[in-house]
Amino acid sequence: MTTTTKKVIITPERYAQGLTWSQYVDVIKANKERFQQFYNEFQVKPEDAEYFRKYNAKRGPVRMVVIGEDWCPDVVRGIPVAVRVAEAGGFDLRIFPRDENMDLMNEYLWRHEFLSIPVISFFDKDWNELGHWIERPALGYKWAADLSDELAQQGLSDEDRARIARERRAGVQQEWMQETVRELREQVLYRVP
Repeated sequence: MTTTTKKVIITPERYAQGLTWSQYVDVIKANKERFQQFYNEFQVKPEDAEYFRKYNAKRGPVRMVVIGEDWCPDVVRGIPVAVRVAEAGGFDLRIFPRDENMDLMNEYLWRHEFLSIPVISFFDKDWNELGHWIERPALGYKWAADLSDELAQQGLSDEDRARIARERRAGVQQEWMQETVRELREQVLYRVP
């Protein structure tokens, strides 16, 4: 006879070791102003907020685990989105620095190989994982691939390519943030009854 057991990713005790948003802000070493700027400027659309509130009423209390590092541009944009989603839905949220929590990170390797961040994972009242999301929305991957192809043809230095990518990314940040909310809603939580 074969039995299957659900894999425990996080326990209540471990969850309690994570940082709240305000605790995380206090320990940010890199990009603190940008984190705060994204948090201040970003708002979850009313229809998305209503969806998350209803979801929490049905499946909650929902808890969110976010894994990231403050030096990563995707994290600088992604954690403020996660915090705003948590606020909108009434979800509890804890943030775990990736490099200090590799056991958690290893549960979410992108393509079973890469330490891509941020990771945003949702848990129900019984600590069952509802789903997770990693790094950036699909349109962000396409944008990065298209830009990489374009810049590779120009024979620029690595430094120049990075500078151009930063400059152009600034113009798409809000769109990526809204798309992250859409993906969290439609590709992660919507699939869970």
